[in-house]
Formats: sequence, structure tokens, C-alpha cells
Amino acid sequence: MRRPRLLPQSPIASGEGYGRLAAWRDYVAARAAASSTFIKFSIVGTIGYLVNQFFLYLFYDSPAFPFLPDKGTDAHIIFFTDPDVRLLIATVIAVELAILSNFLWHNLWTFSDRSRRLPMLLRLVVFNITSIGSPIISVTTVNVLTPNFGVNAYIANTIGVALGMTWNWMWNTRLIWRKGNESPDPQ
Repeated sequence: MRRPRLLPQSPIASGEGYGRLAAWRDYVAARAAASSTFIKFSIVGTIGYLVNQFFLYLFYDSPAFPFLPDKGTDAHIIFFTDPDVRLLIATVIAVELAILSNFLWHNLWTFSDRSRRLPMLLRLVVFNITSIGSPIISVTTVNVLTPNFGVNAYIANTIGVALGMTWNWMWNTRLIWRKGNESPDPQ
């Protein structure tokens, strides 16, 4: 399996003939671009995390939605029983709102210099589909750690968000907002 090359090799090892200074300049420029994109990605992720935490609080702990089931209400869902269906509902809604926030910010800022081959609505659909790993990780983490191990829901949510970040970075940079000269790995 061929590993994707995200950054050029060091100019010292490359042995290219157009000069070490030019090679070094290109290498530094590529690393800086990758770093600034990752910094933007992280800032947007932090905003998404705050959106997620806010709506988790709003739907789970605040009295704003009295029509939701009470905390600790069991619910049989297909093949399993969820010990706190209000927590499940709150995490699913919070995660989806964070995904929408992240898409908007990534589209307008993080990856604004990247290819826009697909129409915005289709990119949103693809973003949601490729982001499915992160919400599954986050929702599962919260709904396993909190009712089964007594971990505070907000701490469990933070753990789940952190675990899903790598998944999102890979899909966002390799598929949704791929650089113009990259093609998907042939697999």
C-alpha cells in the first residue's frame, strides 16, 4: 500500500539539482502551508467543540426542552437498551450541530484555497458522510463512559471529540478539500 505524501522530502536528502537554497525555500513553504492549515483546522475544531458542549448542555442539563425524556430514562433501541436516552438524544443533536458549524468554517476559512469541484450542498452531504466516524466515536464514548463508568458527560464528550479529530483531518484533507494537484489514492 502506497503511503500518501503530505509534505515534500527534506531538500538535504532529495539531491535535486536546482539548488539547495531553492529546495529549502520550497520545503519550508510547504511545511508552513500545511501547518497553517492544521492550525486553522484546530481552531475550527475548537469552535465545533464549544458548539457541541453548548448544545449538549442545552439539550441534556438545561430545562429548555421539557418534552425530552428525563435523565436516566431507559429506552430499548433495536438490539440494545440505552440507560439514558436523553443523553443519547442530546449527544446526537449536539454532534450534528457541531458538524454543520465545522463545515461552514472549513468551507469559508480553513480550506478556502482548496478545490471546490463539488457544489456546496453536495460537499455538505459528503462532509456529513465522511464525518460519520467522528460522531460515532463521540456519541459512543459519551454513552458508554457516562452511564457505565460514571464519567461526567462533558469530560466524556471531550474524550470523544479528541478521538474523532484524526478521522476528520484525514477525510477533510484527502477528500473534501483536497489540494488542486492531488488525486485520490488509487485503491
